[in-house]
Amino acid sequence: MKTDTNRAIGRDPAFPALSDREIRCLQLVAEGMRSDEAANVLALSNNEVNQALIGAQEKLEASNLMHAVSLAMLIGMIDHADPYQPK
Repeated sequence: MKTDTNRAIGRDPAFPALSDREIRCLQLVAEGMRSDEAANVLALSNNEVNQALIGAQEKLEASNLMHAVSLAMLIGMIDHADPYQPK
């Protein structure tokens, strides 16, 4: 499945809203965490984190998890700033 670029970067608000849990899980994955590490940080089960990531992937119509993270960054749902970069 190919993502429509205009839609992916927010020119068409057709993506369903992600839940706070889905956004937080995507953010932690974007920061390099595995789902079990994210589960530990969020005090959730690994299954709950995986379900949130699957839900986000489906809502964003992403072909895989990294695609979902990329789309979430493009549309501004998660922060793409490098936390280790000096300001």
